Parts: sequence; structure tokens; C-alpha cells
Amino acid sequence: GLEFMHANNVAHGDCKWDNFMADAVSLFSSPPHPADTFMRRDLRSPVSVTGSRTRKPIRYFIIDFNLSMFCPPQNAPHLRHPPWGGDKSVPEFSLPGTPPCEVYAVDIYCMGNFIRKFFIEGVSYSKPKQGFDFMRELVNDMTNPNPLKRPSMTEVVSRFDVLIQGLDDKALRSPYLEVGKELRGMDLWKHRFKHWIYRLRGFPAIPGYVPSRR
Repeated sequence: GLEFMHANNVAHGDCKWDNFMADAVSLFSSPPHPADTFMRRDLRSPVSVTGSRTRKPIRYFIIDFNLSMFCPPQNAPHLRHPPWGGDKSVPEFSLPGTPPCEVYAVDIYCMGNFIRKFFIEGVSYSKPKQGFDFMRELVNDMTNPNPLKRPSMTEVVSRFDVLIQGLDDKALRSPYLEVGKELRGMDLWKHRFKHWIYRLRGFPAIPGYVPSRR
């Protein structure tokens, strides 16, 4: 999504964690309530999960374009006076005199920082998850303190494609768990049996994933 925006000369301007949304209604027996996601929308009973993202792919969305900026190619570089957006950790926001910053580079940093905090390193309210170390080098480049050394979103997507193609089926179908936790007993056997059935029925490990063609 962010690559599409940049390719169409638009910087998002606020790539923070709560501006990435998922429509996961297809996974539940009844739509969850927005204020209490463990309950049905009518609040009569808890929701129950009836599917998985492997069988019922969900859609992800980028929202909140209040700080988005149109960037005509002929006007490059596209600069803006900081700070802006919800992620205040952008390195160039802290430079002496706060000079104008390149908006695409800030988008890329914020996207990489979101992945780093919520999946690789964790934060106080979200522990790191297993199986994402393969992205560490890419994320480190996206969050390089020097904005001139960050890859473009086209390069990010291309490198991500290569990384995904280098993972085996077991890694792609591994459970989504916090670091330090593991499936045991019946939960482990359920996971193995479910994904054995998925492989036999031809469900891809990443539904709908089509590598970019470049």
C-alpha cells in the first residue's frame, strides 16, 4: 500500500501503528463489537474464531491521510518542516535547527520502526514475536539514522519478496507466538494436523501473496 502511494507521488505522513488496520470479520462466527473485540456486536456472547487467515485471507488497510502530501516529481526533493505524525522517534526530527526533512524517507523510517517495535524487538505493551528475524537487516536499513541511506519503498518490497522466497514451508506456516513461548501437547498436534491438511488441499502459506515483478 505504501509503495503504491509513493509510486503515485503521495507521502502518507503518519505511518504509525494504529494507522494500519485489518478487516478480520471473516474469521469470526459473528462480527466483534468495536469497543469489546472479545464480544459479539450485539454483546450477547463472546465471539468465536471459525477460520484462519490461511483459509480466509483478510484485507489490510492504511488509514488517516490527514497529513498526506502530494509530491510532484519535478519538485524533488520533497521537504517538510518537522515534526509531524505520531512517531516522534524519527532521527532527523532531532537534528539541530530542525531542518526540513524528506517526506518519503520519513514514511519508510516509520514503517520500519512499526515492524521493529511490534514484531522484532517489542515494546512495553507488545512482546516481540517469533519468526521475524529474517526481516531484521531490511528493517535496520529502513530505520537507518541517515535518511539518504534508507531504501525506497520499491526497494523494500523487492527485497521483501526475495526474503519470503528464501523461507521454507515450515517457516511460513509456523505459529504466531511471542518470543519464549511454544505450542505444546494437543495445541501442537492441532497446529501440525491443520497445516498438513492445508498443504494437501493446496492452500498456500501466504494466501493471495504474489511477488512483485521487477
